[in-house]
Parts: sequence; structure tokens; C-alpha cells
Amino acid sequence: MNTDFIKVLHRRLRLIKINRNFLVFLTFLLISIIFWFMQSIKETTEMNITYNLVIEGQPENVIFTGDLPSEVTVTYTGKGWNAFYFKFMRNESHDLVVNFKDINTKSGRIVIDANMLKRAVMKRKPQGMAFKSTSPAKVEAFYSNGQHKRVPVIFNGHIHTTSGRYLCGTNLYPDSVDVYAPTHLYESITSIKTENVTYTDLEDTLTTKLALLVPRGVKVIPDSIGAQICVDIFTDKTLQVPIYSENVPSNKVMRTFPLKSNVTFLVSATLYDDISEDDFLLVVDYKEAQGANKRCKLHIRQQPENIRNLRVSPESVEYIIEQAIE
Repeated sequence: MNTDFIKVLHRRLRLIKINRNFLVFLTFLLISIIFWFMQSIKETTEMNITYNLVIEGQPENVIFTGDLPSEVTVTYTGKGWNAFYFKFMRNESHDLVVNFKDINTKSGRIVIDANMLKRAVMKRKPQGMAFKSTSPAKVEAFYSNGQHKRVPVIFNGHIHTTSGRYLCGTNLYPDSVDVYAPTHLYESITSIKTENVTYTDLEDTLTTKLALLVPRGVKVIPDSIGAQICVDIFTDKTLQVPIYSENVPSNKVMRTFPLKSNVTFLVSATLYDDISEDDFLLVVDYKEAQGANKRCKLHIRQQPENIRNLRVSPESVEYIIEQAIE
């Protein structure tokens, strides 16, 4: 007989033996798994089912302002078979229903206590399973009876620019939000702050989104805002501004020399052409002109908000007081 044929036949016989042993192994493994499963379903076990929390009969004007959980997890105990059947084989909606009129709603706060949750659970409890606990153990949340107001948003942060650049404004949009709050908090809320932020080495305008710091039990719409932090190059600008007098009796006239004074200030390049002498008001006060000194100090009664390092030259002027011509 051919030697090569004998070698090939021997290898195949070995494979058949190996395959037969593998099938025997799989058979015993399957029997072990079945035996383990049959033992497991007879033992007492725990099962968790997560329910959607549904509040029925909620009045239209009630708005929840706190974090009302949308789900409640219930732990049951029972035989393994019951747990297996309800968890993997039974297909049904899981809603845990609580009626609003049954809830304690004092002082703008609802409390669904453990007993109320248990009563709701018992209506949904799987057959053959025993109730053990819920998570959370009780549900608490704040609500508003629909009263709301619009309050301003305040930027809450620190901004630092690079050398030669200046902060020329912070724009928030929207700059106010609608606030819903329980009665005991409603009156005390006059503004809402943004999250605390710090920006360093800014050299150009930054557009970003900011969350809001909302007190517990309060709801704001929207809950975040856009912010534009305007950074620009500042440059010097000088204007000649007329000098006016104030507190002058009707029968007097107060004249200054010169009639105008130079105001010099730093302004952003973007706003350079928008600032004019009409944005300033320089005055001398008649009440300060009663002494022997014939010079009177200039006072700045009005100036634009978006300028800096304002200087007036001269800072004081000569004056004369004349009788008014009737």
C-alpha cells in the first residue's frame, strides 16, 4: 500500500477523533448550562425595572422649575423564572403614574414620598415578584403657578487683553431672560448671572456661549446665552468742546475765556468716527466763582461710556460775570 496514502488516512482518522471529542465536550457544556439555568430560576433573585415617571392631572399653569426626575428605578425580589420572564420576554410599557392632586404641594414644592411611590408601584408590580425599594426613595421638585418675569442678565467674569488691546464692551444676547420661580423665591430674583469665566490674552473680539447660574428651584428661559466680548486697538482722539455755565442766576451772565476746551481720550478704532463734541458736556459752576480767584475749574458732566483716559486742557478757565440785559 502506498505510504503517502496511509499517512493521509491516519491524519483524517485523528481529526475525526478530535471532532468527536469536541462534540462530546459541547454536549456536556450545554447540559451544564441548562442545569445551571434550571437551578438559577428556582432561586430568589433581585430585578430592577426602570419606569417613566408620569404625573397625571397636572394643571396647565403649573411649571416645574426644579429637576423633576423622568424615571424611577424599582427593585423587586422573586424567583429567577419570574424575573427572567418579565425582564426579557414580556413586552409592555413601563409607566409609573402619580396623580397631581394626591401630591403634597405646599410652598411651591412637590414631594412624592416613599409611601406614594410604593402605592403607584403596586399597580404595576409583576406577578410573583415582591416590592423591595425605589431609587430615588422619594421625589422632590419646585414648581411655579405660571408667574414669571423678565430680568436682566449680568456678565460674571474677568477679561484680560494683550498689550496694546483694550476691552471696549461686552454684549449679551439675549440680555434678559424669563424667570419662573416658586412664590417664596420669586420676589428676590432681580437678575441672573452668567457662569463665572476668565479670558486672558485676548487680542480680538470673542464670540462664545455662556451658561447661566440659576438658583435651585428656579427655571429660566433660555438657560444659556450668547456673548460677544469686544476687543480693539485704542487710539488718542482730541476734540474741542464748548464750555457752558450752570447755577447762574437769571439776572446774570457768566462768560469764560476761552469758550472751548480740548478733551483728549482713548477710543477704539471701531468707534473713532462715532465720537463727537456733542457727546461731552463741560461746565463751570457759578457757585464756585464767588471768591477772589478769577479762574474756575471745568467739570465733566457728560461723556461717552466707551472711552478711557479722558483729559481736559485747560482744566480751568478765566471768567467774567455780567449783568444780564433785560
